[in-house]
Amino acid sequence: MDVIRMVTAALQEQLGPDLDALARACGVVRRQRKFTGQSLLRVLVLTLLQKPDATTADFCATAATLGLDVSDTALAKRWQAGPPLLEFLRQALERALQQTVAAQPSSAAVLEHFTAVFVGDSSVLPLPDALADLFPGCGGVAGTSRAALKLHVLWDLKTGRLEQLHVTPGRAPDAGSPIAVDQAAAGTLFVYDLGYFDVERFAALARHDAQFISRLQHGTTVCDPAGQALDLLAWLRRQPPGVVEQAILLGATAQLACRLLAVRVPEEVANRRRQQARQKARDHGREASARYLDLLGWNLFVTNVPAAQLSWQAVVVLYRARWQIELLFKLWKSHNGLGRGRAGASASERLALFYAKLLGVLLQHWLLVATAWQVPQRSLLRAARRLREWLLLVLLTLDDSTALVRVLQRLQQHLQRLARVKVRRQKPSHAQLLNEPELLDWLP
Repeated sequence: MDVIRMVTAALQEQLGPDLDALARACGVVRRQRKFTGQSLLRVLVLTLLQKPDATTADFCATAATLGLDVSDTALAKRWQAGPPLLEFLRQALERALQQTVAAQPSSAAVLEHFTAVFVGDSSVLPLPDALADLFPGCGGVAGTSRAALKLHVLWDLKTGRLEQLHVTPGRAPDAGSPIAVDQAAAGTLFVYDLGYFDVERFAALARHDAQFISRLQHGTTVCDPAGQALDLLAWLRRQPPGVVEQAILLGATAQLACRLLAVRVPEEVANRRRQQARQKARDHGREASARYLDLLGWNLFVTNVPAAQLSWQAVVVLYRARWQIELLFKLWKSHNGLGRGRAGASASERLALFYAKLLGVLLQHWLLVATAWQVPQRSLLRAARRLREWLLLVLLTLDDSTALVRVLQRLQQHLQRLARVKVRRQKPSHAQLLNEPELLDWLP
């Protein structure tokens, strides 16, 4: 089954008649009058996907498109349904997360070495303080909310598949995140930031013939190939300018065989890092150590991918590819308004709005994988903006597989022309670097 037909089937299943039984079980639809579970979810989710800051009138307009005559008052009451609506939206989201949608694997040169390339990260969204018992935030640190939730995402850059998506309290540490897997299929690559650094987890991945790329966590024991502890700072100071590569054993007990890549950064970059590190330490009531500040003069990477498989440029390019998940979060937050509430909304309404938007974001991702993923030089933001113009057609053809496939095929042709990023001679794009990592400027 090609990806467009896969997404057509997925949309029809997740926005289909099975929602009626779910709505009755959750108590959000007790007697069928205007809404069924199916029509209610379509109105709420697709309106927000098209207009993240939708008004009651916007929801009514979507209902009218579906042939429903619903008053403003009746629709406003739906948002005030409390726990039944929350449970309905939460379970609808859980159902959709069981669905797998993936495009044909990318043929980019660097990615072809692996069966999957997973980037994982999290993003925090503030909530009203009234939800602090359900979703405790990081309270106590200046500028943080008493209530917050955290989105954890594991994303395959080869196929666009969202491997995992979880919602936890904002206080949950990344190190204990559901996406911080300690085992995986052979041939897969995992790329995380320092919040997920764990030598024992890396060792578990290696035992399953999976691979990883990470920045080196300060304070981690590094040994030479003979097992002797290495004074990393003293060793780095003896190295010539540029890029240095060294075989090491990582961790005091794991002794995991890795490559260490050290890339010296310009002095102005190092000084800016040190200033930020001092400020962060002061914010937490401590002082940054001189040794730590000195080490900020290098970018330090560790990986168990052999040099014959990935050059140092390719390692850095793949670590930088982690930025794609930051762009995904930015798309969801800015374009889809995932963290925004409605004026005057109660805490319960705010949470219901979040679940409805998150379900919409998931459906949007499926549509983008089906229609834009095959364009290597793509901008998901540009594609999402164009997709918004087509959502009415998607809504009107949801129940007709043949018509919906035709709509998505036309959208695919449309995005091939309008969602492209130009090839750049200076500052090559992510797609260019995945095909030619040698284009990388030596500074990550």
